[in-house]
Amino acid sequence: MTDNTHNTPNTNPRDQRLMEIKRSRNRLFVCFSTLPVYMYAVSQVLDNGNSSNVIMFTYMALYAGFGVNASVKRCPDCHQQYFVKKYFLNPFRSQCAHCGLSMHPKG
Repeated sequence: MTDNTHNTPNTNPRDQRLMEIKRSRNRLFVCFSTLPVYMYAVSQVLDNGNSSNVIMFTYMALYAGFGVNASVKRCPDCHQQYFVKKYFLNPFRSQCAHCGLSMHPKG
C-alpha cells in the first residue's frame, strides 16, 4: 500500500499549497545541481565538432521555466510571492519572504 499524503482528502488546502511551493523549489535545485552534467555533455558535443545549440537552449529554457515557476508561487497566508521580497528570487529561504510562514507544514 502506498502513502499518498498529498492526495488524501484530509490534507488541507494550505498544506497542499505549501507542498507545491516546496516541489517548485526542489525542481529548481535539481536543475541547478545538474549543471556539471550539462557542462560535461556540452564539452563532449563540442569535442566531436558538433553544435551544442540544442542542448544549451533546452537547459536554459528548463532553468528559466523552473525559476519563473518558483518565483510566481504565492504564500497561502499573505498571498505575496513566497520566494521574492522585492525583485530577486531567493529559493534558499524556507519561510515566506513577507510573513515568515514555514514551508514545512506542521503535522
